[in-house]
Amino acid sequence: MALVTGDLDSVFSALGPHISLFVPRDPQPGQLVILCTWLGASKKHITKYTAAYREIAPHATILLIESSVWIIATPYVRQWEAIEPAAHVVRAVLEEGSAMKPNILIHTFSNGGTNSATQLLIVLRKQLGAPIHIVGIACDSGPARGTYQKSFHSMLTSLPKGSFWRVVGPIIVSFVINVLFGSQLLGWEKPERIYRRTLLDENTVECKRICYIFSKADTHVEWDDITSHAQDARRQGWDVGEVLFEDTPHCNHVSKYRKEYFGAIRRVWEGLSLGSE
Repeated sequence: MALVTGDLDSVFSALGPHISLFVPRDPQPGQLVILCTWLGASKKHITKYTAAYREIAPHATILLIESSVWIIATPYVRQWEAIEPAAHVVRAVLEEGSAMKPNILIHTFSNGGTNSATQLLIVLRKQLGAPIHIVGIACDSGPARGTYQKSFHSMLTSLPKGSFWRVVGPIIVSFVINVLFGSQLLGWEKPERIYRRTLLDENTVECKRICYIFSKADTHVEWDDITSHAQDARRQGWDVGEVLFEDTPHCNHVSKYRKEYFGAIRRVWEGLSLGSE
């Protein structure tokens, strides 16, 4: 695949601290890619995916929602407020394509991206009073069940590099993790359970197509966390695709399997069968 090049900041317009938008020269009404990246994803890595989408869906608007430890640690009410600019974009696209079903794809990375997608879907459900129609969901390295150790590792590695963060990072992450896990003692639902449930909730999304791209070598996420979610989707009648690699790291499958990766994404975007058993 010959990818379109271009610096991320030069082609995307900022809508908020972690939300930005790319509009192609010849946009097609109703076409939208929602890209929800992993914790602390760098611009140079995000560009690999935005560039690919500009080839796969050249007439689609791309909504980019980035994630960080600070966002994950924020109360849901604050997250809903912060994600409003993204919800506004989705509503505008729905209005543009009101004469026909919109072609909207959600692409999540790890649980950081899945959290972004979850909060967006919850806000849209409240605002629209109905599930949002999407062509499909692509899940890279998630959604995980979220064990204490795996969550700690993922958050810690997402922080900036340097001697300061090597000292302070574990303290900050320990506090965040303890708050998130401790909230369950108050009867609150575990965040990861909310993520996994919301993606497949027919009251939130009008969709029956989901593709998982993951690896057995992932040190952040247990691969059977993902296959279990795939089985849940199948039981609910979804068309499910599973692209499982043996040797690629967390959220970096394109480093070795670019063709296979974006081939699967293209199938999701074009509404083709994903090979559910």
